[in-house]
Amino acid sequence: MTSRPTLLLFRLSCLTAAALSAPAFSEMPDAAAQTADERAVLAADAEQRRAVASRDIEAIGRISDAHLRVNAPSNRILTREDLMRMVASGEIRNEEFERTAEEIVITGDVGVVMGRERVLPGAASEQARMYGARPLSRRYTNVYIRSGGGWRHLARHANIIQPTPAR
Repeated sequence: MTSRPTLLLFRLSCLTAAALSAPAFSEMPDAAAQTADERAVLAADAEQRRAVASRDIEAIGRISDAHLRVNAPSNRILTREDLMRMVASGEIRNEEFERTAEEIVITGDVGVVMGRERVLPGAASEQARMYGARPLSRRYTNVYIRSGGGWRHLARHANIIQPTPAR
């Protein structure tokens, strides 16, 4: 029998492969064309951004699955507890945090949101120490799992996009 985390990782890898084979500049369907599940996952994604941006540790705890893993721009993997501790301490802090969802895929009880972010790291944050306290562009993927009648944040990958040199 396959364990639930193994099955979810398999589904995630299939979703990622499908999303990577899609056109690079897809657009989100407008709200009227979105399904109820898509709207709910996008609302969860917006709440996750809001919770981190406002350093709302209780909200991060509520929306995050106990098995949350974050492949962070700091080049390390964080647990749910690491994320909450680092947001509380200011190690993860952004003076500005904008997110634009570009793609959403839902299969069964798994929802994946991909897009771009623009952040201005707080001066004492880990990202500011690594990249400077300057605006950063990132790509992100957030994975949500349906649980208890809602969507919980299960996994995240975010990476810094380096500016393309002028030709």
